[in-house]
Amino acid sequence: MAAAAQVTWAKFDAKHSEIIAIGGVRKSFFGTSQWQLSAEEAVAAMEHDEWRFFVEVDNTRHWVEIDEEADRGKTLSVDGPIKALM
Repeated sequence: MAAAAQVTWAKFDAKHSEIIAIGGVRKSFFGTSQWQLSAEEAVAAMEHDEWRFFVEVDNTRHWVEIDEEADRGKTLSVDGPIKALM
């Protein structure tokens, strides 16, 4: 089962059309820890069911999704909840 991690920041390319990296905090029984991953690492973690990432907007979790495009392959969706971090 994938562990949930909150995304609190995202680094975008110059055109804001692609996510380069994400980071945030993960809460656990022992407290919180900060983390950061490249977009490729995040996609791999999601596909292997290791992590699920969310952005919290108005106390509601919005789950980050993967987009697949023929020319770029798989990437994190910039059209979803990550827009709130732009």
